[in-house]
Order: sequence, then C-alpha cells, then structure tokens
Amino acid sequence: MDFGLQGKVALVSGGSKGIGRAIAEELAREGARVLIAARGQEAIDATLGAIRARGGTAAGCAADLATEEGVLRAVAAARESFGPPEIAISNVYGPTHGRWDETRNEDFRAAYDQIVMSVVWLSRAVVPDMKKKRWGRLLNVGSICAKEPHRELPLVTANVTRVGVVALNKSLSAELGRFGITVNTLATGGFLTDRYRAYFEKRAAEQGIPVERTLERPEIPVGRLGSPDEMAAVAAFLCSARASYVTGQMVVVDGGRVETLW
Repeated sequence: MDFGLQGKVALVSGGSKGIGRAIAEELAREGARVLIAARGQEAIDATLGAIRARGGTAAGCAADLATEEGVLRAVAAARESFGPPEIAISNVYGPTHGRWDETRNEDFRAAYDQIVMSVVWLSRAVVPDMKKKRWGRLLNVGSICAKEPHRELPLVTANVTRVGVVALNKSLSAELGRFGITVNTLATGGFLTDRYRAYFEKRAAEQGIPVERTLERPEIPVGRLGSPDEMAAVAAFLCSARASYVTGQMVVVDGGRVETLW
C-alpha cells in the first residue's frame, strides 16, 4: 500500500527513543524526510544512523519540545534541512507523577504547559504553511488515561492534561479540515520500550524470577505489552494520504485494555 508520504517533511518530537523513534523510522521507510527533535544528542545521532543505514533521509535537532523555545528551534531546523513540516508529531515526556494529596497547584500548571501548551506551540508553528499547501497532518502521541483515567498509578496531572489535548485536537480538526489538514490523537496503552524493559528487568531481578513473568499482562486481552513498531504502523497510516477522511479522533492502541465503549 502506497501511503503517499514520499518526499513529505515530517517533524517528530521525542523521535530518538521508544515510540517516537519507531514512528520516525517508519515514516522514513515510507519515504518521508524526517526531522528528529529530542533532548539528547547522543540518542538523536543513533537514530539518524539507523535511518540513514536503511537509505532513509533524516536530520536532527537537540531541543526540548515541551517548551516554546524548543518547538521554534525544531521547526526552524526542519525548514532549514528540508522545508516547512507537512507532518508534525507531538510526543513529549509525561508530567510528574503524584496523587491528588501529593500534587501542588504548580504541578498542574507545569503539566498543562508540558502536555497541552506544547501541542499549541507546535500547531501554531506549522499550521500556517500547511494551510498554504492545503495538506497537513497533526498527530499527538497521548495516553489511554484520556479515555480511562489511571486508578492504580499516581497520574492525576496526566489524567487531566491528556484530556485537554484531545479536546484541543478535536477543536482544531473542525477549523482545519477544509484546508486538507487532519488532527488526531493516539491513545497509547502499555508498550515495551527500552525504558520499560529495563524497569521490568530490574523488577524481575529483585524478585528472582524470569523477566518473562513480569511481562505477562492478563489484564490486556492480547496478553502482552505492545511493540513500538505496532504503534508506528498506526501513526504512519494516520499521517498518510490514505487517512484523509480520519480527523478529530482519539485512536486507542492498547491491545484492548480500555474497557469503556465510548
């Protein structure tokens, strides 16, 4: 299937590790020219090397896309390397963990900037050029907590702000659809990134059991955590020409974990 991404300019925030890296690599395989933005230069370089080794086209920019300054730096780097971004993936690290009694007002303000305003800043920076081309893809890598808030994990600020991004994207989709711009949110469940694998390996060592035991997930209908490549495949479709009629949606990718219907 031709996704129609050959030559498109894609900016992937958090694109050097985990799900972000998998998305960057998948878009590059589809022929997009990818600007990887992340905080660590070493991880950026490793990802660039992997993409280029397979014949892909990519450049990097060390920037924190949870800040307005970092967003503007990354968008400028994309323009300098390939041109204005036609695809923008917002994917920033989560806010500080904590339950209600453990969080301060300042924690909620910081989480709002980090999760919601980072999408606002990125969208403002790339949408004008997308409007001129009458084509664009805005995609946020979010969390299933926007649909079914975590109860077992202390993520109250994430539960609140992830919903805010879904509402923002729904609003943007209504205004930008006539310009050929789609706006969607990916609600991610549990994925076995390198960071989480290290966490489970540590737990297994502490308990003296095989790591496979700690990875068992009976609460997930498919019985396992997801692979970043599985998320990347969904992201590539949503960024493709084939998905031109899919907008304003929160697409849940969680192996069936969420139990609510709507």
